[in-house]
Amino acid sequence: MKDSVKDLYVSGKSIDELCTALNISRQTFYYHKKADFKRGIDWDALKLSNLRSEEELENKEALFVNSLIQNYEKFLQEAGTLSPEHIENLHKFAKTYWSIKAPRQINQKEIELKTAKLTIKSIAELAISHKQNEVANWLSQNAEAIILKVVKSDKN
Repeated sequence: MKDSVKDLYVSGKSIDELCTALNISRQTFYYHKKADFKRGIDWDALKLSNLRSEEELENKEALFVNSLIQNYEKFLQEAGTLSPEHIENLHKFAKTYWSIKAPRQINQKEIELKTAKLTIKSIAELAISHKQNEVANWLSQNAEAIILKVVKSDKN
């Protein structure tokens, strides 16, 4: 249940939508969210990361740069020569653009969490391929405890 709540939230569903879809109260939603946060799983960070897909950013950047070039060419045609004030404004604009374009801050917890989940999944798949179903079942049943142990021990 908790994973369904988190998955819907991270995928972009509103709290009201997911509460209705899963027939739970807002209290239940916040209970699960807070419990995960105490374990180092930040749903809001995961949601933000999910909404920032690289493809989406590239499309927005292309539109922005195209608009920038068109407006700059129009400005040059109307302005004639550039005054020191125009050059200063252009410099400020370029600096602002760079601050937007600069790589976003890396969420180390998110990377550790994804790595731990992928590792458990890979080991479980390997166990199944070698007909070690007991190992795969044990990993499945204890995945959260393993992840918590890995994430916590990594901090020490």
